[in-house]
Amino acid sequence: MLTGKTGLLESLIEVYTMEKGTMEFYRRAAETANLEVTREAFGKLAKWEEEHMGYIQYLYQAITEDREHMSFEEFRKKVRPDTLEGGIPVRDIEKWLEEYSFVDELGAIIVALKMEARAFAQYDGLRKEAEDPSVKAILEELKEWEEGHIKYLKDLRLKVSETS
Repeated sequence: MLTGKTGLLESLIEVYTMEKGTMEFYRRAAETANLEVTREAFGKLAKWEEEHMGYIQYLYQAITEDREHMSFEEFRKKVRPDTLEGGIPVRDIEKWLEEYSFVDELGAIIVALKMEARAFAQYDGLRKEAEDPSVKAILEELKEWEEGHIKYLKDLRLKVSETS
């Protein structure tokens, strides 16, 4: 589990797996959403999470000079996230998905907002606790990403509310 005392490489691996879990959530949400605007929005969010994964991979490989026994590509294929951003267990998200089942588009957006708000709070709290300046800087950037996602989802919530 990601903590303020986690080292840089361990933090990057943990963040990568959470980003992957969140990307998978958004892909599933895009596939099951009823409205085109929501499908597109969740698809865009999934793409952003994938870009975040690419950035984390770049940082990891730059630091390790890609000397790892397993290539990052192999790691990418094998890693199975058990948590999403914000430290939310995958099993909890699966329950939320079943609960909302995307009959209500606003319900899906609310789940995403909850998830992103928890991620923002987690990264902000960890940034404050971090001892390594590199980890602190990365966590600040992650916090800013989540802030952007929250704004995007709030705008989407308004748009969907107006069309419902």
